[in-house]
Amino acid sequence: MQEIFIGREKELADLNEMYAQHKFQLFVLYGRRRIGKTTLLNEFCKDKDNIFYSAEQSNEKLNLEKFSVQVFQFYNETNLESFSSWTNALSYIDERQKYQRLVLVIDEFPYLVRKNRALLSEFQHLIDHRLKNGNLFMVLCGSYMGFMEKEVLGSQSPLFGRRTGQLHMKPFSYQTGAKFMEGFSDAEKLELYGAFGRTPLYLQQIEKDETFEENIKRAFLKNTSYLYEEPLLLLRQEVQEPGIYSAIIEAIARGYTKANEISTKIGEDAAKCLKYIKTLCELGILYKETSFGEKESSRKTLYGISDFMFRFWYRYVFTNRTLIETGAGDVVWIKRIEPDYSSYMGLVFEKVCMDYMIAQNAKGKLPILFTSIGRWWGTDPVTRKQVEIDLIANDGKDYLIGECKWRNEKLDLAVLYGLQKKADVFNPRRTNTWFILFSKTGFTQAVMEEAEKNENIILVDIRKLMEMR
Repeated sequence: MQEIFIGREKELADLNEMYAQHKFQLFVLYGRRRIGKTTLLNEFCKDKDNIFYSAEQSNEKLNLEKFSVQVFQFYNETNLESFSSWTNALSYIDERQKYQRLVLVIDEFPYLVRKNRALLSEFQHLIDHRLKNGNLFMVLCGSYMGFMEKEVLGSQSPLFGRRTGQLHMKPFSYQTGAKFMEGFSDAEKLELYGAFGRTPLYLQQIEKDETFEENIKRAFLKNTSYLYEEPLLLLRQEVQEPGIYSAIIEAIARGYTKANEISTKIGEDAAKCLKYIKTLCELGILYKETSFGEKESSRKTLYGISDFMFRFWYRYVFTNRTLIETGAGDVVWIKRIEPDYSSYMGLVFEKVCMDYMIAQNAKGKLPILFTSIGRWWGTDPVTRKQVEIDLIANDGKDYLIGECKWRNEKLDLAVLYGLQKKADVFNPRRTNTWFILFSKTGFTQAVMEEAEKNENIILVDIRKLMEMR
């Protein structure tokens, strides 16, 4: 098994810097489940005095009782009655910590607020009238991103303006994910990334002494494996009707990405289906995507699965569970996964290439410093055919337009010329344009010669894509 704490060094350093300030801190940490929030907090807390409470989906009385037990254990107190309110509990801690720094973590904070909506106002009053003058380092942590952004961080929240820091913890980049895959080739690393995703806990399931095929069979195609039930277990934790939510994710995994397509596929009313989709977006399981340059409210909207592991699971495991249950995992690999996986990797490769561009942009290593990036799709007014561009980035004036090819032959001039034509359909009156080509297996001699002659053509092969600098 891999070392658990990988890839969050910057976040840890930032927390320690805040801790060193020796004043009241209210830090808000949020991100989807399994993303590594608790691991980061445990690493942060391990050399510090701390009370770490994980809220449960029970009532307020039981949560207070369990919290009281932890507090009294920390202070070596016995035979004391449980706190009657959170105000009493936090005031007790604050009084004991006047001169000594303490980290207080409340994990799964939304569970508490759902049972007592007044808790946010109670915390606000505590901070304003007592805690802000103390020495407490308080962390509120949650997995329900929509709730944390609106109810804790939002402008209408009683806690608005009280936080001293926040972190939306996001999945690993492909380059950080590659640290879990030492010994594999660059192409294998990306293939593993496409199956196991960007979540630390899932990446830890990769065994470096196994082939890609062996890793897939062990981790997904056995009914005893950790990942075999994982998406369903997560849904059951978060939603009341996991069957409908699961059907939506499966539909998207199969290529039904428009709202009307999804509702038709699962046989649900369109408005009702949109509510479910919105919840899945708030949980970080799905994402909403509009064509580049369109407003968020545009009808040119698609939905995708945020986590590659979820996408892989719903495409290959969920639909083949009966076969896997009967021990036919090898057949599922041979008949369903292996012949299709190159096609599956197309979108994964696009996302990786976009991550590369964002990272290079942050380092100032691209010909423009873009402020927006995305995919574009539309209709060619001449041919009336649908046209798609994998990557478009813009700085308000100039463009960087890209094509991503995950295939076993070298990218040729036809791809370059095709991209230039698609760029004209997108915007025939654009100003300066650079074309960036990404290829799994490199480029033909003709393409490389063209790039030599034209500085507006950028070539990125898989070796360059995987460089860690």
